[in-house]
Amino acid sequence: MRWKGFTLSLLLIAGFSTLDRAAFATTPVVTVTSPTGGSADSSPVNFIASASSPDCDKGIAAMRIYTAPGVGAYTTDSDSLNVDLALTAGTYDTVVQAWDNCGGVGKTPVTITVSGNTLPPPKFVYSSDNAGNLVYEYLVDASTGALTATTQGSISTLAGPERIASDHGGFRLYVSSAAGNGSGALAAYFINRDNGTLQDVPGSPGALTGNPTAVVVHPSGDFVYVTTTAGSSNQTNYIYAFKVQSNGSLTAVSGSPFASRYWPTQAVIDSTGSYLYTATYNAYVEAYDINKSTGALTAMAGQPFAIPAYPNDNDCASGAWDIAFAQSGQHLVVPEYACSGASAVFEVGSKGSLSNAPGSPVIDPVPDPQQPFGLQAIAVDPLNRWWYLYEYFPGELPSMDLATLTAQDTAERSSTNCGDIIRADPSGKFAYAIGNTTGNGVCGVGPGAILGFSVNQSNGTLTPLSGSPFASPNADYQYEDGLVVTQ
Repeated sequence: MRWKGFTLSLLLIAGFSTLDRAAFATTPVVTVTSPTGGSADSSPVNFIASASSPDCDKGIAAMRIYTAPGVGAYTTDSDSLNVDLALTAGTYDTVVQAWDNCGGVGKTPVTITVSGNTLPPPKFVYSSDNAGNLVYEYLVDASTGALTATTQGSISTLAGPERIASDHGGFRLYVSSAAGNGSGALAAYFINRDNGTLQDVPGSPGALTGNPTAVVVHPSGDFVYVTTTAGSSNQTNYIYAFKVQSNGSLTAVSGSPFASRYWPTQAVIDSTGSYLYTATYNAYVEAYDINKSTGALTAMAGQPFAIPAYPNDNDCASGAWDIAFAQSGQHLVVPEYACSGASAVFEVGSKGSLSNAPGSPVIDPVPDPQQPFGLQAIAVDPLNRWWYLYEYFPGELPSMDLATLTAQDTAERSSTNCGDIIRADPSGKFAYAIGNTTGNGVCGVGPGAILGFSVNQSNGTLTPLSGSPFASPNADYQYEDGLVVTQ
């Protein structure tokens, strides 16, 4: 959200010792609890602040954190904030600013020194093999990003494994499977934190109706959600919600499954665990409030939110196969699969509502004669510096600068195509994707591969890792593959 600056002219009148308060704008009071001035912090830095305006009975309109003059890192439409900002090493003259609904502006400066990134290193990579009914397991070299098979190598799962997800700490892995005949299942596994091998969770798997399209885990780890579809019409799409019990088993949340109006393709949950969003095959994003105690979902007021049309392509507005948060949850990014490389960028309001961000949709600039052909997936750098878009064909990986919401022509132009899914590792050093290595433009035909890239920490460009592509029997793009990088 853009906020206009306010200029206040003070007229000094002789003979008066006080000024009429009503003639001037109010001044909000901003209290910053964390971090404290002069503190030394490791990244991510926890900002906790609140604002009040004693002379404005209309309250606070918004708050924003600036990490440098003119560099807004986080905005919320409320009178308080509590957010972790990932910052590189250095000294920052941060400012926490507030606007009230009477036109007043108040700010509090806080100078801090950040020692560097303490985000966790990657440990394991998991990928699903739809045709082989397997989940493959890999160890990640935290220094080089190279992948090697675990001692277990793989584990058999139900027929047709597709999307997969892990909890935040990398303790459990969830695998959705499309068993056919309009039915599906969700399997759950414990992750051995020492060697990456998998073990069945008691009572797994759980049955689903419809073909699963996405799996997402609540930040608390207490709930797991699975989107399913049997078509794009009403009453055939659902979101299943499960409660994670103390022994790891899953039980249905009361009221589950919850109806979804459109065909859901991917889902995300904000870092506070308050809202769930689904990208859809249709030109909308659906949004739900999450009951943090029960896990139940309630459709958010005003949803579904329309994906903005791209006016340079006959007012095209398409659906999406992926969705991701950026800038510590301030933005929700939706890459459109059929609109000249357009990515919709939404601003996330204080109650989870979405509005089109200035400059959205953002356009992929890579000058390829066949580009763009379907933005298939998105991965966001954990330090919120850039995101990567994976094209279905010809399989390029253009990047976007998150500070300015502008595209960069820094694509990794590999010989792969038929891009399916890309994910960043927890530390921001590497990115992994599934693609086709035949180079013949035929999708759904092997051999598939896991592509590994190192991330240039100064500009976000990608360089293939030594040994990449890593051989994998994934049926790339013939079905919706699953790929997870855990800490």
